[in-house]
Amino acid sequence: MTGAVAHACRACGHQGSRPDTRRLLVWDRTPGEPVLVRDDFHAHQARPPGHLLTIAQNVPERLILSRSRAHGISLAPLGLDGLVLDPRAGVHIAVLAAAARHDAGQPVMTLTENAAANVAAYGAPFRWHDGTRLRYALHGRIPYDDTAALRRLCEVHRVSPPLRELFLTWFLPVCSLHLRAGITAAQLPALLKFWRRAHLARPDLPGSDVLTELRRRVAVGDMRWVMEVRTLSRAIPEDPITQGSAKEPEGAS
Repeated sequence: MTGAVAHACRACGHQGSRPDTRRLLVWDRTPGEPVLVRDDFHAHQARPPGHLLTIAQNVPERLILSRSRAHGISLAPLGLDGLVLDPRAGVHIAVLAAAARHDAGQPVMTLTENAAANVAAYGAPFRWHDGTRLRYALHGRIPYDDTAALRRLCEVHRVSPPLRELFLTWFLPVCSLHLRAGITAAQLPALLKFWRRAHLARPDLPGSDVLTELRRRVAVGDMRWVMEVRTLSRAIPEDPITQGSAKEPEGAS
């Protein structure tokens, strides 16, 4: 892959190098065949950014799918001892395995634009499997790194720990599918207030017609409902930990 080099090895410091040949797992894609197309995205009517399709195309025609890493899907059954599947390919297999376990006929992998550009080529051989097609859904970055600020926000607005957990693990991920440019730390206070309002407005039992319409909007890629208090309140999942917290008085913890 590299040939003989004149400098010392950057890993071990050895001054010399020699040719060595070993078997690898490779994929040779058809010349000129696109790596990523609009139909590879869930609800592609929403038009994924064109520049992403171009960036994903900038990969060699031969891709190395095996890696010498400590962890990963072992390729020993293929006779490639000591090698694992490249994680950029492995993540696609993990999604397909989860879909098979849950009998999901239309699996969708959520990822950012940058991640899609990095992994799409390595996932191309796996996006079709046994009649199942794997698609992508783009989302924006979530500022999880500033947990201290989030904790202070929740204290100021008297948000209970269970409600905060639902905000972090459910609302922000769903919100990021709508705010694909990314959620900034400056947006968190407003989003937290909005989330609290929606949770307070949650009905005891959402109507089946409301949920049917919500599923239709999700299916066509319309995520604007995330910022509609009435619709969002009916989409919040049932959680025994947070059940009834919306009925607490303002001073409750």
